[in-house]
Amino acid sequence: MKFFAKKARFAMKTSFGLLVFLLQTVLLTAQTPKSAEVKPHLGRPTLFVNGAPQTPAFYALTHAYGGRWSWEEVPARNLNNFCQIGFRLYQVDLYFEDIWSKNRDTLDMDRARRQVRGVLDQCPDAGVVIRIHVNAPFWWNEAHPDECTRFADGPVDTTLKAGPPFHNEQHDIHRALRASLASEKWRTDAGEKLTEFCRKLAQTPEGNAVIGMHVAGGIYGEWHYWGFIEHDPDTGPAMTRYFRTWLRTRYGTDAALRNAWKTAAFTLETATVPDTTERLRTHDGFFKDPTQDQRTIDYFTAQQQVVADVALHFCRLVKETWPRPLITGIFYGYLHMTFNRQTVGGHLFVRQVMESPYVDYLAAPQTYWGPSRQAGGSGNSRGIVESALLHGKLWLDEIDNGYLHPKTDYDNIRYGERYDAEYASILRRCALLPLMRGIGFWFYDFGLQKGFGWWDNPKYLAAMRAEKAFFDGRQTVPYHSEADVLYVWSQDVFYYLKSALLPISLNVLDHSAEQALRCGVVGDHVYDFDLDRVNLPQYKAVVFMNAYKLSDAQRKFIAEKVARGGRTLVFNYLTGFANGERLDLRFVQGLTGMKLERVSSPAAPKVRFLNPGYEYGFNGAITPLAVPTDPVAEPLARLADTDRPVIVRKKLKDFTSVYCALPLNGTEGFRAIFRAAGCHVYNEANDFTYAHSGLLLLHTKDGGSRTLRLRNGQAVTLNLTRGSTLLLDGQTGAVVLE
Repeated sequence: MKFFAKKARFAMKTSFGLLVFLLQTVLLTAQTPKSAEVKPHLGRPTLFVNGAPQTPAFYALTHAYGGRWSWEEVPARNLNNFCQIGFRLYQVDLYFEDIWSKNRDTLDMDRARRQVRGVLDQCPDAGVVIRIHVNAPFWWNEAHPDECTRFADGPVDTTLKAGPPFHNEQHDIHRALRASLASEKWRTDAGEKLTEFCRKLAQTPEGNAVIGMHVAGGIYGEWHYWGFIEHDPDTGPAMTRYFRTWLRTRYGTDAALRNAWKTAAFTLETATVPDTTERLRTHDGFFKDPTQDQRTIDYFTAQQQVVADVALHFCRLVKETWPRPLITGIFYGYLHMTFNRQTVGGHLFVRQVMESPYVDYLAAPQTYWGPSRQAGGSGNSRGIVESALLHGKLWLDEIDNGYLHPKTDYDNIRYGERYDAEYASILRRCALLPLMRGIGFWFYDFGLQKGFGWWDNPKYLAAMRAEKAFFDGRQTVPYHSEADVLYVWSQDVFYYLKSALLPISLNVLDHSAEQALRCGVVGDHVYDFDLDRVNLPQYKAVVFMNAYKLSDAQRKFIAEKVARGGRTLVFNYLTGFANGERLDLRFVQGLTGMKLERVSSPAAPKVRFLNPGYEYGFNGAITPLAVPTDPVAEPLARLADTDRPVIVRKKLKDFTSVYCALPLNGTEGFRAIFRAAGCHVYNEANDFTYAHSGLLLLHTKDGGSRTLRLRNGQAVTLNLTRGSTLLLDGQTGAVVLE
């Protein structure tokens, strides 16, 4: 009898489980298939799902084992947490390495479906973006060694088993066996699998919930070239073939190639990838000279193009295969905190990517620069956001900073109390800043690996609910910039700089940029190629942060259009020193309107800013170094322990020129220059202060009294606790979210 009773209970349990599964399937099938697009709306690119504008706030599972699968206990709990606070946009990770088997002709779609269904089990009306990693599986790489990346500084280490199912992604920064991003065979094979994936998933009930594909490849899925952080890719046959094809397109004849490279050692059929020695060679301090280093410049350009081309190729396949509109995006456009290896594994074809119809959004983790990421910092995006918006692309920040929480490194108890007031303030800044700027974000939850969610706490969740609800309520509010300063950045310049850690690298891209962001004056950020797209009359100051390479046409545009209206132009180091054909100090003199003289740099130069008085230094010689010798120019800073001016200001007929022989550092210096230019200073206390579309954001590390000066002349005094993040009404100063 016991046997029959047990069997009956088992049958009932099985039947119930089957009933639940069938009910879920019916509900999924009945769900209206979702469509999504990014289109202009009220002054910014906006995500629409089924025709309705959305606050671009996502929750995303980690890519790593231990927290990756949506159907497991801890991920499921956290998916439900975010559903309960109003989140309806989700991202999940899926690797070809997990579903593309050696001994199977077709993909394992069951796992893909289950990954989406796990989200829907917790949030039935969710819209899901799949981060699909298109890397070749390890077995494919072993079978096609001539299609894999090789390195100029050492052999491939075939013992490093990178990627799923081994899932040791740290091997990817070494010389692991990985398919070359220039491999036509990988591109074809992976493209066929991506087409199969989209076609089959779209026909399933789970496919109804899919609103986008985040196409991932390379290191960390971020389209960094294999090994680029520590090594020098790619000397393999695949890249060599691509490079030769690229050279034929560029030069056409052997004679043209030899003239450009200043050597008869190569033809279009025999050209090779430069070795490490040649890659590091420069002819004028930090700079490659196009008249002597064109071979290296060409290679880096080709390598950057192949990465962009292949990423766009996969995005195009998704767009063309999926049966209804969906969004596609990639990690791309990193500038800040890129390991000083932008030339090797960076994202230098950003203009071409932003102009592509196959990409709807770009994404990146928020900056890893410590002073930016931690309490009191800006939490800046790693890319040039305003340029993306100008091209109609949405930008999405990845918020992956839960490790800043002091309790996440050692507390491995599921569902325990985890709250830290300082981290809560950081987290609020991370979420509010992108939404204020007209972009979005996803919370990327590595805590799941440790057996808990980073944000599995009622206080964090309540704050997130309030933040999202606030911006949900602003869907009808037009977006507009309130910046007085325009920061101009360059990606092309890295082709002409030594691919190594330079004293100006982190200093300008991360350290100095962060100080500028905390000087109390609001700025927008664009690439040099977008200067003709911006509303120039809006800006009282324009800062050329790292634009050491400018074309002749760009210099002409700056002289005729930007250097006008009494505007202040800040030329940070050797603006325009390269034009793509040669290096010439006269280019810099023409832009600045000043006489300059080349001098030897001290081993570790220090700058003494005069008013206000402070000093800062560099960790190595700056070369070339060109100092101003114009007797009319007003000294703002001198070389420490000398009388030699290194930062000067000169009023010219149509504009004020500020030339920085050594890059400008210090919130005080930026503030002084901007104040003299007529820019509005909101805050004198070196806190991160940002204004946009009628809102004012204040983030502080320390407490105490703060006085904010609004644009209407009103002064607002606040008494703050330690670690405060407040959102204020820009007209009244009233706190609208704290």
